[in-house]
Amino acid sequence: MLSGCRVTKKLDADDLLLDQNLFYYNGSRTFSDSIQALVPQQPNKRVFGIPLRLLIYQSANENSATEFDNWLQKNPKRSQHMQSIWSQKQIDQMRAYKVQFQNWKQRNGEPPSLIDSLYFDEYANDITTYLSNRGYFKAKTKVAKELTSSSRQTANLIYDIQTGLPYYLDSITTDIKSPVIDSLYQLKSAESILKKGNQFNTLDFEAERNRLYAYFKNQGIYHFQLNAIDFEIAWDTTGTDFQLPVKIAIEDFRKPTTDGIVYEPYKQTKINAVNVYTTRAGEVESQNRFDSISFFGLKKKRYSQNMLSKAIQMRSGDLYSDLARTQTIAKLNHLGIFEYPTISYSYSDSLETALNTIITLRPRERFELEFGLDLTQSNIQDQGIAFNSSINVLNIFRGAENFEFGVRGSIGRSADDVISEIGGDVRLRIPKILMPRIIAKIIPENLQPISVLNFGTALQNNIGLDKQTYNAGVQYQWKTKKNNRIDFNLLNLTLVDNRNVQNYFNVYTNAYSELNSLAKSTTGTSSFFNGDNLAIPDGTAGFTNYVLSDNSPIVKGSTSYLNVQRIEERRDRLTQNNLIIASSIDFLKNTQTSFFDENFYQVRFQFESTGNLISLLAEPLNLERKNETNYLFNLPYSQYVKGEFDYIQHWLVGSSSVFALRTFVGLAVPLGNATSIPFNRSYFSGGANDNRAWEVYRLGPGSSFSGNEFNEANFKLALNVEYRFNLFGSFKGALFTDVGNIWNVFDDVTDPKRRFDGFEDLSELAVGSGFGVRYDFGLFIFRLDTGFKTHNPALEKSKRWLTELQFKKANITIGINYPF
Repeated sequence: MLSGCRVTKKLDADDLLLDQNLFYYNGSRTFSDSIQALVPQQPNKRVFGIPLRLLIYQSANENSATEFDNWLQKNPKRSQHMQSIWSQKQIDQMRAYKVQFQNWKQRNGEPPSLIDSLYFDEYANDITTYLSNRGYFKAKTKVAKELTSSSRQTANLIYDIQTGLPYYLDSITTDIKSPVIDSLYQLKSAESILKKGNQFNTLDFEAERNRLYAYFKNQGIYHFQLNAIDFEIAWDTTGTDFQLPVKIAIEDFRKPTTDGIVYEPYKQTKINAVNVYTTRAGEVESQNRFDSISFFGLKKKRYSQNMLSKAIQMRSGDLYSDLARTQTIAKLNHLGIFEYPTISYSYSDSLETALNTIITLRPRERFELEFGLDLTQSNIQDQGIAFNSSINVLNIFRGAENFEFGVRGSIGRSADDVISEIGGDVRLRIPKILMPRIIAKIIPENLQPISVLNFGTALQNNIGLDKQTYNAGVQYQWKTKKNNRIDFNLLNLTLVDNRNVQNYFNVYTNAYSELNSLAKSTTGTSSFFNGDNLAIPDGTAGFTNYVLSDNSPIVKGSTSYLNVQRIEERRDRLTQNNLIIASSIDFLKNTQTSFFDENFYQVRFQFESTGNLISLLAEPLNLERKNETNYLFNLPYSQYVKGEFDYIQHWLVGSSSVFALRTFVGLAVPLGNATSIPFNRSYFSGGANDNRAWEVYRLGPGSSFSGNEFNEANFKLALNVEYRFNLFGSFKGALFTDVGNIWNVFDDVTDPKRRFDGFEDLSELAVGSGFGVRYDFGLFIFRLDTGFKTHNPALEKSKRWLTELQFKKANITIGINYPF
């Protein structure tokens, strides 16, 4: 077996496999990513020390078709026997399968990384060129081989890099032919990226060329050419002077004519007219003029001209500007009612000093219908069908308002019970701040503001408590910078109506088992039983009241008494109807430039205030008050403040591996009218996107081991780190560590195991470690993670670390896409 795993058996005697690339920068070892990236050849990847992909590649047989035919013809009886069972077409398909499998090995394997002087000499030249482009004109790179194992035929490549002294920029002068360009340059010369004393870097020259190009194009130089900018650099060939005088040369406009290229001075161009077409040119029925813009369209106006004029950032008499064009396209796209807008220009005079602007808007279909159907299965639902359907009406009030009405539902079976849910939502999106003008103008149009009004309801009938939920809200969104977004929920109203509270102990069976066991060991409880167990709901309610009213033999303050009290408080909390009237603000900054960018960070802050304004108005509104609790619409409203911080960062390691980190801190503090946080606003831990060594809702709070089906609390800490790498083909791997827990703090929970009372409770942080295998389907990634309880705070302190690393105690989670 070991002989079969040797990779050298298919190598020639003088072949050497690359073991490592070692880089020495002026005599010192360097691990600079910018240098290493210039050497694309890497050693063959290893999994637990085994070059798995190389072995797969080497196991491929290029002569598999011929060998199959030889095997088939070697024994005449074998060929006759095969043909008596299968047709010739099926035998040909067997041959094809064999060939395809060998091709699969080659595609998903990895060819041997052999050391070749043609390659490493080219890489050395690339390193020298890279350094030269950064001012080290006398840099040299030498490469040497270092044998590391003759039996394994491996060697290191040592890159010895000597940079020499760098060159610096000296005087910056100009040679600009066009007077207009020269005047514009002088106005912004102080913003030049090229400064005397800076080390030479070709990237600075490229950035300066792009800066000037963008600047001139935004100052009316419509036909400015990027290749008109050139840099002349004088350097001392004797090598004694390391200062480089730089001349910025900008030539005149190169105008092609029938007689050849003619040079003309650049001149500024203004906008003569702005014409907007909201229908095809051949279908124009009317023309209107508004805010110096001409609109061409149908007689029946479908769009507010005021709304469109605010989006258009150019007017007659303005200097031509690339930036105005870009902003206009962005604002028109932001309205969400047009296909991609097009903007074209044509000269309005023979002197080419003015431009006519034509903006063509292709309306999207006003009505859009969507429908979806899913087959579902979960731990609760054996099988089911879910559907969703929505209709979108674009530009419903002619101001780019988009209206959406959707319905959703599901029906399924759990054991012998039929479970179902049906709901509906309406949503109105308005591309402006829907507030009095004096307030709305605080957020200008260029921040792309959006107002969203929504209302929804859902009716759920299942094996649980059954509930009807109502949601309504007013939300505002806008951007502050390219990567920043703010979401402000002025009002978020949620009403949860539990309709089947008597079924509580049929759902929360662990709590029922604990209560049932206590009742069996307590005298005077026979009337609460139905057979051998407490009757639900009358028996459970009767026994609880029997204990908490101090009529039972269970002594007040004893462990059994406190357990009954805890179970009843939790039942009362989870079956209580909730009225949540909240306001919140979210700040999000994301530096990711595209889906494929793996060097970025994302930070999110959220603050939420619930019920506090109502409490301030409780007395003026003469709200009903019972047992120190205010009631609104006969419901005790929730009151709390909540804050969250979420930080994610990705680092690209090498060419394809990623190190990812996430931290999360969340705290919700009940106030005045509440002693706890509503269940649907509290925190939980565990699951495929959190601490993967625990099932969802099964971790915490703190060091408790309550046995509850759904463990939640109002304070959460989490830290996740993950190293992601390629395995072979579309298969990817990951190593991860998840740290975190939930606790109760500032609420009515008194159990010290569940509470966070100080920094010493950080010892109750749970640690889960594990590995994952992922398959990239292109549109999404299928994820299978296996987590081990490395530190379990629910165990005795002496047994918390590294006592549950067996596979039978591991938690396997399935997810779609990456967890963060």
